[in-house]
Amino acid sequence: MTTSKRIIVASYVIACVLTLCVAVGVVLGFDTTAVSVLATSAWVEVSAANAFYFWKAKKENVMKIAIGSVKDNPELSEKIAAVIAALGGVV
Repeated sequence: MTTSKRIIVASYVIACVLTLCVAVGVVLGFDTTAVSVLATSAWVEVSAANAFYFWKAKKENVMKIAIGSVKDNPELSEKIAAVIAALGGVV
């Protein structure tokens, strides 16, 4: 498993555990204000991790498509390089 997938899994686990703590605390009648703030923050972090992961996958897929296209049509390599640059490059 890649590091980015481990980060996403860890983020989801922590967010779910904190959310479960809030739910159980509410059912049992405890004040869950502090844990609720932590749970909300954990879900914000999950969103950020997902956004990073999908951005990274998009950049990797641009390269895969470009390499496959150049192998199929070597004469298109300059046009494909221009498209990649227009999409923000591969960095």
